[in-house]
Amino acid sequence: MSSIDSVALGPDHTPYDQIPYPGSAVLQAHPNRLAAMARLFGIAAASPSSARVLELGCSDGGNLLPMAETAPHSTFLGIDASKVQIEAGQKVIQAVGLRNVELRHQDILTFSEEEGLFDYIIVHGIYSWVPAPVREKILSIAATNLSPNGIAYISYNALPGATIVSSLRELLFFHTAAIPDTMAKLKQARALCKFLSDSVSIQNNAYGLLLREELQRVERSSDFYFRHEFLAEENTAFYFHEFHGQATRHGLQYVSEPSLARMSASNFAGKADESPATIKELVAQEQFQDILRNCRFRQTLLCRSTVAVRRRIAAGSMRDFAFQSCFQGPKEGIDLTEGVSVDFTIEETPCFKVSGAFLKAVCQILSEAPGRAISYVDLLATARKRSRPVVSAVAVDRNEFEEVTLQNDLMNLCANGFVVIHAEPVEVNPAVPEKPCVSRLVRHQALHSLKITNCLHQCISPNVLTRHTITECNGNHTHDEILSALLARIAEGKIAIADAGQPIVGEARLRVVMRPLLDRVLGDLALQGFFL
Repeated sequence: MSSIDSVALGPDHTPYDQIPYPGSAVLQAHPNRLAAMARLFGIAAASPSSARVLELGCSDGGNLLPMAETAPHSTFLGIDASKVQIEAGQKVIQAVGLRNVELRHQDILTFSEEEGLFDYIIVHGIYSWVPAPVREKILSIAATNLSPNGIAYISYNALPGATIVSSLRELLFFHTAAIPDTMAKLKQARALCKFLSDSVSIQNNAYGLLLREELQRVERSSDFYFRHEFLAEENTAFYFHEFHGQATRHGLQYVSEPSLARMSASNFAGKADESPATIKELVAQEQFQDILRNCRFRQTLLCRSTVAVRRRIAAGSMRDFAFQSCFQGPKEGIDLTEGVSVDFTIEETPCFKVSGAFLKAVCQILSEAPGRAISYVDLLATARKRSRPVVSAVAVDRNEFEEVTLQNDLMNLCANGFVVIHAEPVEVNPAVPEKPCVSRLVRHQALHSLKITNCLHQCISPNVLTRHTITECNGNHTHDEILSALLARIAEGKIAIADAGQPIVGEARLRVVMRPLLDRVLGDLALQGFFL
């Protein structure tokens, strides 16, 4: 913490007390995702449904609390040096009634070995933003407090991609050095970014294009992100090999990144031994990939150095996981007829085509419910049921052919980022219930948070109508009763409904307009995995 911040805030406070950084779900750091990646590499990670989880630098619990609600048999501990943020999170815990999570106002440096062992340790958005002694303590905690097959997730700013951030940050520090007040410093730094964005030449200027893109991204950022990313006293980026060396010195070893798509293909397709030469080659491969991608941020999984990590992964390992779709099928539906080609997209961008009936059925099932993670067994059985009626007889053993096809294609879909693996299925209600019900935490988030968190730990930014709809989804209200409650909110001026820019007058007319809007909101909530 800088001397300026100490004067402004007092010795017992942090910059996060003055400008809190609201916590939110980090889906890559969920134990269900961490366990899947660990098991993929041969580590017998603990069940995410009954694990002990620690988060260092937990802010207000925005990441930890949704985990605690969806895993009532697991226990969660979060610590943070910001008293303001911890107190905010504790109020949410009390309001929602969570009993398996503790948020504690505590400095990372005071964390003790006596806290015991944790199956998962999460450190998101902290490592690059603290001094070297705290970074060493983070790795020491991971080495000391991880269970034998435990997994530590640590994110950090990475080189070479973070170079542009570092350059801009140094310029902003220089420009605002004489300004003691944090808010005035923030305002002046933003003004400089706007000036640079308007002034930089991008014609035949590769650096100008890069700088303009970064400045525009900064301009769209929130004050809390801007303050803690560009005006924080500490913000150190690392090459992957540097971070790997730091972890190794503490008796930790590299497992993976949070997804196969983020890793070089050679990391999971060919290496069969764990000799020093192999490890050195693995680190080099990852480092070269970072250079080619101009990587600016990493999320790295570590385990104890004594754990055997399997680097050769067979397609058959897909049988052990549950799968979540990142893609969509065509809006007009999917023709399962053998040989008819179907396009699948991500955010309306074509990503792959499928013509085989069985694989089309697989993709159809996955794309129908992006808010759930379906088990391999259920996916196989349902795809067989849908595709068999349209498949002509073949000479090969159909069961074996479908199993091999599914395993190989799931592996490819995962490697390309079209599908995400989970250690355990995530079941939600895929239909809109007669009396819709979302969790108490989601109902609280709808009124008090920027984002809401679904059962897959994904963050969604709802509009005003969705927020007020969610507050009525407590399992006791029918659709008609929810509609009446929304009409009352409109009358109170909390929701604005207009037609061609003109306010709609009269309850009868409002009901006609609001009914399809409510149906759409409820349908989206079901699709996104919010209904219990």
